[in-house]
Amino acid sequence: MADGEVEIELGAEDERKPFTLRCTPRAFKAVNQLGGFSNVFRRLAEFDADAYDAVIAAGLNKRPGDVSELVFKTGLPDLTAPLSEFVSQLMNGGRPIKADEPGGDEKN
Repeated sequence: MADGEVEIELGAEDERKPFTLRCTPRAFKAVNQLGGFSNVFRRLAEFDADAYDAVIAAGLNKRPGDVSELVFKTGLPDLTAPLSEFVSQLMNGGRPIKADEPGGDEKN
């Protein structure tokens, strides 16, 4: 997986398919419009389904309504970690946050 890409699987457990979320300027703007990046992290932590739909749609260059059924079938807990990673990369210009950067995990 290249920098600026995060793979997720969507669908019912027995029929999940891989999708690649891509960090683009359009995705950056769309996610930021959800109330800023810190608000998006909060909404993901609170399992706000609209935020999950919007973040995935931004990464796939789709509309939230186009992915909401797949998100429902997948379940939010399985998507929290990869979406958090995607939002982190978006706010860092499509690059993973390194340990020595603010907000970086010292264990990386």
